[in-house]
Amino acid sequence: MQENKIKVQELLQITELEIKKVYARKWLNKQVHHFQPQRPGLAFAGYLEYINPGRIQVIGKTEFGYLKKIGKQEEQTVLNKFFELNFPAIFFAEELKPSKQFIQAATENQTPVLISALKTPILISRLSTYLFHRFSRKKKLNGVMMDIMGQGILITGNSGVGKSETALELINKGYHLICDDVVEFYLSYNNELIGAANPVIKNKMEIRGLGIINIADIFGSAVIMEEKKLNLVINLEKWDPQKNYDRIGENFQTYEILGIKIPMITLPVAPGRNISTIIEVAVRYFIAQKNGNKGLLSGGG
Repeated sequence: MQENKIKVQELLQITELEIKKVYARKWLNKQVHHFQPQRPGLAFAGYLEYINPGRIQVIGKTEFGYLKKIGKQEEQTVLNKFFELNFPAIFFAEELKPSKQFIQAATENQTPVLISALKTPILISRLSTYLFHRFSRKKKLNGVMMDIMGQGILITGNSGVGKSETALELINKGYHLICDDVVEFYLSYNNELIGAANPVIKNKMEIRGLGIINIADIFGSAVIMEEKKLNLVINLEKWDPQKNYDRIGENFQTYEILGIKIPMITLPVAPGRNISTIIEVAVRYFIAQKNGNKGLLSGGG
């Protein structure tokens, strides 16, 4: 996980968090230093040992009920100790309404309070997903990322080799586009490589002779996917008659991204070769190999 910081105000742009109200807005420029949100739990009972000041705190019905039960005087004592830790932000789930004392303590300690309509587990899950994405190591690569037969495929190759044109043919056959030109990769919780589109060029593709086209406008939004786990790299290169290409196909090459090695197939591009069809067959071959059905494409079985 790379060193990173984001401002709390960025979270207001995430509609999936269903933020309905914000208190102490003046302090939305505070920075989050940790990718995992945290529930205070026993912190309200005075046990603060495992509370991390850099993490967003999420208050659900359990914590909310406890604060209501202990009475105003004891609540004030609890809040004084709690806010001494200087959190980046406090979230209340399920549109729970914090007490006036809570809002006052948050304001005095320069801590924004955000009210979400989401259930506590869902709120924590969505916050975690977004923050993990933001804090994880990333790498941008030139190429086209697609979903073909349920597999995440990165099509690479030198400029002018026909990556976008080939991808356009595959889209016309019913497959899905994640991103053209620049793909941003990050590592998921499970240490899997996820390819996603840059928002600036999302849905767009450059086709020589046509210019930049919006794929969603032409084929419909259903052909677009936000992101996809990378399973296979297909490298396109111009046919070199002096090069010995793999004629048996028993072994995959590998392509390393963020320390993860991904299987790779190199396909030579030459006049008369239907590259989109060959890619379809290559993906079927990859799936068969992955499932242990090597005979399916070698004439056996």
